[in-house]
Amino acid sequence: MVTEVLENLGKNGLNFFCYLGSLGILSLKTIASFFNSRFRGREILKQMNEFGNKSFPMVALVSVFIGMILAMQSASALRMVGAQLYVGSLVSLSAVREMSAIFVALVVASRVGAAITAEIGTMQVTEQIDALRSLAVNPVNYLVAPRLLAAVITLPFLTLFSIFISILGGWFVAVYGMKLGSNLYLYHAFKFIYLKDFLISFLKAFIFGFIIVIVSCRQGFETTGGAEGVGKVTTFSVVFSFLLIILANLIITAFFYFL
Repeated sequence: MVTEVLENLGKNGLNFFCYLGSLGILSLKTIASFFNSRFRGREILKQMNEFGNKSFPMVALVSVFIGMILAMQSASALRMVGAQLYVGSLVSLSAVREMSAIFVALVVASRVGAAITAEIGTMQVTEQIDALRSLAVNPVNYLVAPRLLAAVITLPFLTLFSIFISILGGWFVAVYGMKLGSNLYLYHAFKFIYLKDFLISFLKAFIFGFIIVIVSCRQGFETTGGAEGVGKVTTFSVVFSFLLIILANLIITAFFYFL
């Protein structure tokens, strides 16, 4: 019994690191394609529209709710020590340092990442990827590179948008729910956040965008088994993107915390 458990753990661990290795190889191929392939500006703009403009409504909705929740939870804790005026500080610090980058990445992974995997997976099972290769078109250059560039450009902007919408959501609760002065809330909201906090948040967004595209495309290329296979790899793509996003966030946060 114990031997079987250890064997499964070892096998799963080996598969996990092999999978990370395949993601690394695809990442290197994609980065190399930026230097040896034609710049496809129209396709990049199309993908930026998918990642950015079409994600704005969902990001805005999630962000305003996050801000309101943070304000209510912060107020209930700060009320016990008579420090409700610092609600804005807790909302802004939470949004800038953690919440906005993570939730934007999760929204994009579930909306755009799933679509990428399904699209490329469908192309794979219908042999369209093989058709591209037969026409001397590199699938990585053609499919992955524009999406990766679009993701790493748009996610930092989405994160910045999310930060301010979250602060706005907190402002609504603070002003109309707690009867806190608007100027007082905004003063404390921006008092304790610095340029470094924004830059770290943008770095996280950049890395999260990279993870989403690489995982989504890799799963698409590995699709087998027809329509059922497309569904399975799409689910795995979203779940594994979530896992790597949280893991990457932990590593980045720990790095700058101990720096």
